[in-house]
Amino acid sequence: MRLLLVEDDELFVHALSTYLVAQRYAVDVATDGESGWSYIQATTYDLVVLDVNLPKLNGFQLCQRIRQAGYHQPILLLTAKDDSADKVTGLDAGADDYVVKPCTVEELSARIRALLRRQHLPAAPVLERSGLRLDPDACKVTYRGQEVSLTSKEYSLLELFLRYPQRVFSSSSILERLWAFEESPGEEAVRALMKRLRQKLRAAGTSDLIETLYGQGYRLKPLEEDSAGDRPALASASDLDPAPTPVPDPNSNCRDPREAALEAWEHFREPMLEQLAYLDQAVAMLQRESFSPAMRDLAEQAAHKLAGALGMFGFPQGSRLARAIEQHLQATDAPIAVAPLSLLVAQLQEELSSPPQLSGFLAGLSPSVLSELSDRQSPLALLIMHETKAFVAQVQTEGASCDIEAEKVTSVAAARAAIARRVPDAVLLSLTLVNALPGGLELLQDLTAQFPTLPILVIANSDNLGDRLALLCHSRCQFVPEDVPLGTLLMTVRDVVESHQLAGMRVLVVDDDPMVLTALRQMLLPWQVHLFTLEDSSQFWETLSAIAPDLLILDVEMPQMNGVQICQIVRSDHTWNRLPIIFLTEHQDMATVQQLLSVGADDYLTKPFSESELLSRLCNRLSRTRLSPNQLRLRLSHKSA
Repeated sequence: MRLLLVEDDELFVHALSTYLVAQRYAVDVATDGESGWSYIQATTYDLVVLDVNLPKLNGFQLCQRIRQAGYHQPILLLTAKDDSADKVTGLDAGADDYVVKPCTVEELSARIRALLRRQHLPAAPVLERSGLRLDPDACKVTYRGQEVSLTSKEYSLLELFLRYPQRVFSSSSILERLWAFEESPGEEAVRALMKRLRQKLRAAGTSDLIETLYGQGYRLKPLEEDSAGDRPALASASDLDPAPTPVPDPNSNCRDPREAALEAWEHFREPMLEQLAYLDQAVAMLQRESFSPAMRDLAEQAAHKLAGALGMFGFPQGSRLARAIEQHLQATDAPIAVAPLSLLVAQLQEELSSPPQLSGFLAGLSPSVLSELSDRQSPLALLIMHETKAFVAQVQTEGASCDIEAEKVTSVAAARAAIARRVPDAVLLSLTLVNALPGGLELLQDLTAQFPTLPILVIANSDNLGDRLALLCHSRCQFVPEDVPLGTLLMTVRDVVESHQLAGMRVLVVDDDPMVLTALRQMLLPWQVHLFTLEDSSQFWETLSAIAPDLLILDVEMPQMNGVQICQIVRSDHTWNRLPIIFLTEHQDMATVQQLLSVGADDYLTKPFSESELLSRLCNRLSRTRLSPNQLRLRLSHKSA
């Protein structure tokens, strides 16, 4: 079954979608109300889960719009808002159920199953066909008492046929029901899946249950005329044979649930602490009476997300503290009381310094799902263009073993088409081939302009400096020696991709112009940059220590203390003297530029500046400061050579 999850809390989305996928659901994710509406218009879902506090279009409005469009499938509202008035509003908007965060995974899963069952009444929970039984509650398939081991997709395909025994499903309809948008394979995936399912069912001893109707699709074979009926029997739970006692596998890697939960928490801890940093900044700004409406919105949103997530990850008291902080920030009838808010934030910090309880969301997850939560990572997508087929094949083979998925293209047109289908994580090109192909330099120029954060690596199979300069005039690329070992090359690809990742980067901006701060926020927040702003430069030192940014952006001209003075202070401090610093200035004269560079600036941007220019400068600075051990080894090896 296919579900849509509309939620803007990335941490919660990752945990919930991983759990639902483990429960044999195909899950699409939208992070704002407008995107959720686009997903609803694009395909049919068996159930929609909506957060209430969504950007662009809130959950109540989206629910209402969905119902007005004639959508009749279940809608579950999932939010940290627990007021009765909110529940009434949500149900009146058309929701079928309303779950308040934090909640246990058992409750959430049971609510989803209950809503889905209502669509298939009077069907009983267990489906049976000729000795084959499928139990949706246990996600288990048996044939004559023996369990049949199926993958998530194989299970979902079999359930689809058993629930709709007389329907014919085309390949496209199966794709739509079983795969999320981000996967989007071709129809060959359906054929391969069908082949594997048939093989496993035959191996378990069943007859061929699924038939192919050429030109139409697939369906369950009709029952023989001497069968009890023309539909599969539906068994109740009480009719089932007793489940066989599981025999422990001595070779299985059994993990202690407590240990697995702690490992999962380590994966989630950093994003939650980043939300907590917004609350720290809000308290600091309140104390110096420079609390802006924008900062209030950011802090309120952070508290709201923590209130919904902490209880589900083993911090019920943390969830209550975050909700109390949110209520303080929402109060409009009087100025915010700094002392109580500061105390609540301090208590929340102390709470998160302890290990989580094995309760809530973590308690309901199996060790295998907990491992997936902490270890799950998508393969790195590499687009490669090289004239040597053997080299490309070697990159694809070796890359697969280290989680790099390399796609080969042989022309500029093919490269543009591949990028239109899916923007890769990195591009690897041959210098010789780029120079030889018509439109090769234009391709690099377009990639640099359209995707400022996309790493472009060029294999320097020519020592001609003119060739290198020609590429650098058109693009922002990095050259890799031709004779570098393949293993080192693949590690370098991964290192460069990591160094260009802006998501999670902490940037502190010191500028007294609110319009500039607003522009920076609009440019950087969509890239998941954690942006901290400071208008009063006299409070810089305390803010720097509290935030510990990865990069500093300074305005040149400010009251109290200007950017040049701040830069001098940072460069004179042993702890912070290597912090990357970019200046914002309205001056382009040589004297100003020389002054900025002389005090230790790494780069400067002239106002007004574009989003593309800003992102390129940030990536350049990060890629130089995040020198990985592998890049260091590569540099030293060529020095010794």
